[in-house]
Amino acid sequence: MNYRKATVYTETDASTAKTESIDLDLVDIISRLQVRFNITNASTSITDHPAKIASKVEIVDGSDVLWSLNGEEMEAMDYYDTWKSRSYELDYMGFWPCQLILNINFGRWLYDDMLAFDCSRFRNPQLKITHNKALGGSNPGSMNLQVLADVFDEKRVSPQGFLTSREFFSYTPVASSYKTIDMPTDYILRKMLIQSKYSTNSFTDNIDEIRLDENNLKKIPLDLNMFHYLGSIESTYPMYTEEVHFSGAEFGGYLYVTPCEYPGVALGQHGTPTAYITANQGGGKLTVTGAGSSEFRALVTGWLPHGCVPVEFGDCNDPADWYDIRAIKDLNLRLHHASGIGGTVKIITQQLRRY
Repeated sequence: MNYRKATVYTETDASTAKTESIDLDLVDIISRLQVRFNITNASTSITDHPAKIASKVEIVDGSDVLWSLNGEEMEAMDYYDTWKSRSYELDYMGFWPCQLILNINFGRWLYDDMLAFDCSRFRNPQLKITHNKALGGSNPGSMNLQVLADVFDEKRVSPQGFLTSREFFSYTPVASSYKTIDMPTDYILRKMLIQSKYSTNSFTDNIDEIRLDENNLKKIPLDLNMFHYLGSIESTYPMYTEEVHFSGAEFGGYLYVTPCEYPGVALGQHGTPTAYITANQGGGKLTVTGAGSSEFRALVTGWLPHGCVPVEFGDCNDPADWYDIRAIKDLNLRLHHASGIGGTVKIITQQLRRY
C-alpha cells in the first residue's frame, strides 16, 4: 500500500472556543492535512458561513510560522489548487449535523512526491487551530474536531520542499484611492489570492485595478483591469457549485454561500414553492423572501469563493516556471479601490519553501 490516511488528532469535543495545539510528529511524509469540524446546529437561525468557525489554522516550528490561513482562505485556496468545489452539503438546518472540512495541500496534487511535508525536517512542528463554533453555522450547540493526514506509506519519497500559504497582509481600504503593498521576496511565488468580500458589492465594485512592479517600476509583470481579468478567470476555472440545505423558520432572510461573484441559486422546496431570491447582495450573502417555515435544498453556483481572486505565476505544475522573486530588491503590489469599497482586503500568498 503506497498511501494511507492517518489520524493526527482523534475526534474530540471542541464546543469551547480555544486554540488547539497538536504536535506533528508523524514519521511518514504528509501530502495533505484535513482539519474536520463536525458541528451540530442548535436552531435554524443562520449565524454565518461555517468556514468562519476557524479563525486561524497554522503550522509553526517554534517562532517560525510555516503555514497560516483562516477557514475562508483555506476553502478558496483549496478550490484554486484542485479546481474542485466542496464535496459535501452546506447545512443550515436546525438540529442537523453540519460539516466543515479544511484541507492543507502541501503539494501540487494529492500524493505529489516532489512537494510534501516532512515533519523530521523541523525541531517541533505543531498544528495550531483557533476555533469558535459561535461564529458560523446555525447557532451551533456542539462541535467536535478531528485531524487526518494523507501520507506516503510504503512508497519511499524524498520531497524537495512544500507549498506554504499564508495571509500576508490585510487592511481597511479607502474609497477611490490606491494602496501599495511591499510584497515578500523570501520564497519563490506560485500563486497569490486577493480577497475583497463585502456584503453589498461585487469584487469589481471594491477593486478595479491591479499592478505588480519590480524595483521601482523597472519591470511591470502585471497590470490588469479587474473587470476584464475576471472574464479570463471565469473562462479558465470551473464554476463553483454547492448544495445548501436550510429552513425558513427563524431564518432572518439571509443565506450565506461560498461563491461571491455572479451567484445563481436554484431553490428546491419540500412543499409548495413560495421562496425566491430578492436581492443578490454580493459578498456571499443573499436575501431570501417568502421562505416561511419550509425546508429547502438550493443549488448555488458562481465564481470567486469567499471573494478571492487568483493570480497565478507561470505553469502551476512546473516549479521551474514559477515567479522567482528572491533576487528582486523591491516588489510592490498596487490596488485601486473603487468608490463603493467596504470590508477588509487581504493578500494571501502561496510560495515554495525548500528543505
